[in-house]
Amino acid sequence: MAHSRIQPIHTGHYTMPADGDRFPGERVVVTAFVIEHPRGIFLFDTGFSPEPRKMVDLYQPVYMRPIDEALRAAGHGITDVKLIANCHFHADHAGGNRHFTRTPIFVQRREVSHARKQNDYTHLPHVADFPGAALEEIDGEAEPWPGIRIVPTPGHSPGHQSLVVDTKKGRVVLAGQALNFSSDYARHQYSHELALAGESHASYPDWIGRFHELDPVRVHFAHDRAIWERDVAESIR
Repeated sequence: MAHSRIQPIHTGHYTMPADGDRFPGERVVVTAFVIEHPRGIFLFDTGFSPEPRKMVDLYQPVYMRPIDEALRAAGHGITDVKLIANCHFHADHAGGNRHFTRTPIFVQRREVSHARKQNDYTHLPHVADFPGAALEEIDGEAEPWPGIRIVPTPGHSPGHQSLVVDTKKGRVVLAGQALNFSSDYARHQYSHELALAGESHASYPDWIGRFHELDPVRVHFAHDRAIWERDVAESIR
């Protein structure tokens, strides 16, 4: 079995609108992930684009760390990256795609379709329509390399996807923005456990059941530094 090493990398942060209905004025971190696989470097998310300006103006102040700088801090460079997947095509997750000409970028076909239909969804010249873009459009699950699996997790966007990575310590899920916070995942995961036991439970996304089957030891999220850990959850009896 191919085992990988995962390095979270900080690609920036933004501030929620002061007059918004969720977390007004709070600073939100943005994280991408470098996966060191025996076949090379796999990058999950590529950081910010300075476009579209509407997004930048809404979430001021914004710190956008260039993806080459973030990679360099992890000991790698742009040309080391062999494969990419974006959790979705928003400009804070896929805005750095433009730096990776001819590098395959795995994305759900429905995400591409959605992005092309919504004018304010993203900035396609930096995400998907730059010279040398090499989109690998998929439908459902895929395994680009042994031990790295793409799993659809729709909700935040129609084509949102997560990455499941085999490591020496067990299977790790990189969930992107499938949910905002690890505590959200803990609540949904518990609701799923209650459902399996035939007890009353709250609603949860369908893909929570798929994560349960995969049995990860950890689940990371792009906008939360806290990590869901199986050992912690199982220690509560």
